[in-house]
Amino acid sequence: MKQKLLHFFRFYWKVLKGSIQRFLKEDIFTHAAGLAYYTIFALPPMLMVILFTTTIFYDRTTMRRTIFGEISSLVGPESARSLATTLDRIGLFEGSWWASAISIAVLVFTSTTVFVTIQNALNRIFGVKPKPKTKGWLKMIRDRLISFALLLSIAFILIVSLVLTALISALGDYLSRFVPEVSIVIATVASELFPFLIITALFGLIFRYLPDVEIHWKDTIVGALVTSFLFLIGKFLISFYIANSQAANLYEAAGSVMVILLWVFYASIIFLFGGAFTRVYIEEKRGEIAPNSFSVKVRQKIIEEPAAKGPGAEGV
Repeated sequence: MKQKLLHFFRFYWKVLKGSIQRFLKEDIFTHAAGLAYYTIFALPPMLMVILFTTTIFYDRTTMRRTIFGEISSLVGPESARSLATTLDRIGLFEGSWWASAISIAVLVFTSTTVFVTIQNALNRIFGVKPKPKTKGWLKMIRDRLISFALLLSIAFILIVSLVLTALISALGDYLSRFVPEVSIVIATVASELFPFLIITALFGLIFRYLPDVEIHWKDTIVGALVTSFLFLIGKFLISFYIANSQAANLYEAAGSVMVILLWVFYASIIFLFGGAFTRVYIEEKRGEIAPNSFSVKVRQKIIEEPAAKGPGAEGV
């Protein structure tokens, strides 16, 4: 038992050290900055796709209140209101049918751009890139379809979480008639455990389907669990920093946008570190990660050129 425990800690300590080295080597801060920049433009279309999908099966007012309530808890009520106002100004079905069709196409393309950006960053972390001879249009369509499917998955996860929360709340109310303490336990489970499971499911889907590599679900779940744990800790730290840094006041009119930009930047750093952890974990557990049929492995080699000799160097 003692040997197994020692091996467990040694293994994860090695993975943690390797993750930090990979994090620094791949210049994660640059990728996080790019991801934050794209998210600013893609966030309203993403939210519109999610809202449109979820309201087919669930009450629009409840879903909107849930989504923007969560956003408000992360970036503050002012930034959430600014985002809601932007969303209300997007008109998809105004004008002729062809104008609406173009608007929808642009909406889908823009909303999936963030996931394509995440894919590029994860490919860099996992050490792969698209095959040079692969048909560019075919891979682009595939990547956009996967990205759009992930958006729909987010909508589905939101619906399931709301339904389960309502069921658990009803169960808690019923059981509290007999055992009052049960309602407190159930409320804690609903408020703390559900967000963790939702984020883990989302990260698991991203790590499994976005990078152009072959990954087992078992390894993906481990990486997603660690990333979710770090993300929930970071969420409170980031929100605390933004709330006390007066970032919105520093940029005046653009304050709401800057707060969202800062939050996404810091959250992206945590997420991409989770990607680095997932790679190192898989390599330590199973060996080198294999690229899929659309990609090839990338190996970096530093070549130091010999110093050029001067005109009078010969014969000296």
